[in-house]
Amino acid sequence: MHRPIAAIAVVLSIVAAGCASTSDNCRAPVGDRALTPAVAAVSEGRVGEPVTWGGTLVSARNRVDATDLEVLAYPLSDCGRPLIDEPARGRFIIRSPGYLETAELRPGRSITASGRIIDSVEGRIGDAAYRFPVVEDSRPTVWPARDRGYASDRARVRPWISVGVGGGRGWSGGGVGVWF
Repeated sequence: MHRPIAAIAVVLSIVAAGCASTSDNCRAPVGDRALTPAVAAVSEGRVGEPVTWGGTLVSARNRVDATDLEVLAYPLSDCGRPLIDEPARGRFIIRSPGYLETAELRPGRSITASGRIIDSVEGRIGDAAYRFPVVEDSRPTVWPARDRGYASDRARVRPWISVGVGGGRGWSGGGVGVWF
């Protein structure tokens, strides 16, 4: 008698798990996560290292053959989304070969780049000199705005499925919840 119920529960669990998906923008970070833009800016020999860095877009500038995006870096979630409630980790430039429409890249947007460090350039932040590591990425991820409060992109999996079982003092029960 319990076998049909167990079989139905297993089938429903498999079907529900197949419906769950994460953000299409999810890109697992590559490279040494301890290598931050601030560390790369003051150290030599980092050209060629693979990294995934992200943060808040400060400015966008079209060049003759590329677009440069200045970014204030933050730690990343497991999916590569900047965690802007954490302390900043320096600044860097995303160099995207070709043309990106900078009118759509407004300051304050969250952005992530995965690629190799290709250069380190001298620049300025206000009146202060600053050395910016440059990461090449032809398709940086510009994240859609969302409510703050997500500690990880795993919290965004939809549908969200919950199974509960309980009992006590003469009763027992269980349930399945699905949220979209």
